[in-house]
Amino acid sequence: MNDICPIWETSCLKIALPRGQDAHGFNSSRAGGKYIVTGTAYRGITALDELSKMKLSRWIYEQNQLGETPEIYWDNLKEAETWPMPSALEQMDYCLQFLESKIGAWGETANYHSCSDEIQAATLLKNESAARLLIIEIRDKGWIHFDGVDVQILSKGYQRLEELRKTAVASDQAFVAMWLDSSMDKAWEEGLEPGIREAGYKALRIDRNESNDKIDDEIIAEIRRSRFVVADFTSDPPENARGSVYYEAGFARGLNIPVIFTCREDLIEHIHFDTRQYRHIRWEKEKLEDLRKQLKKRILATIGDGPRRNKNPQH
Repeated sequence: MNDICPIWETSCLKIALPRGQDAHGFNSSRAGGKYIVTGTAYRGITALDELSKMKLSRWIYEQNQLGETPEIYWDNLKEAETWPMPSALEQMDYCLQFLESKIGAWGETANYHSCSDEIQAATLLKNESAARLLIIEIRDKGWIHFDGVDVQILSKGYQRLEELRKTAVASDQAFVAMWLDSSMDKAWEEGLEPGIREAGYKALRIDRNESNDKIDDEIIAEIRRSRFVVADFTSDPPENARGSVYYEAGFARGLNIPVIFTCREDLIEHIHFDTRQYRHIRWEKEKLEDLRKQLKKRILATIGDGPRRNKNPQH
């Protein structure tokens, strides 16, 4: 069924939701893909300024890349205003990564007009004119061939994509996105941090004022420097999902940085987003030794030995 995207007021598809649910579902290529808006957020979403709409669309796009249909509620609607804008070079990288996902094999092409809306969402652009200018800039760097209709990635473009992948691979850092509350101290000290350390990596979390739950430039920079991200979706009360954790996980996946999902066992059913298709490490607060072991095992199996592991032979 056709509908109007409340973010950009463009044509989109409506997603059917269970009867009685105070929410609306949409599938909008301009807004980044599928998303759900709760009743209170729906009434405020049209009041967003253009910059916040661009940030929100990129976030929806990232969550869709994770295979999730994000739910927009009042809290993360307001958070969108605090999320940082990428640099011009980062927007070029986003565009190149998007084109790779659309084009696939070497020598194939993508029709620019058929994916212009998606480019705008993926690269935080305000309109089609800006998208075309960005494509031309990338063409002038020698990354792509663009004849006004079809786009093809060239060897310099694939070299740039490989550089972006290698930046994270060379790192010994693991970024931990989690609820920074005192109730999580033992989970960090006895489970998350030692599990990462014993796999040979350095765990990093950035303590900040959680009342703001703000994604700042320091966080973005540290995720970019990391080999992988551990995202723990524990929250309390469960209805107060950690919007920043979802953003950080989606941002990492958008850069092809691996994400390992964890959550406290009794809260797994309260996750606001559909991440359950991914294998979570489910942990119990009285069995943190098991969390440490499971996390170490998952890291070694999916990421491999870290460069610090041989320096700790006792592990």
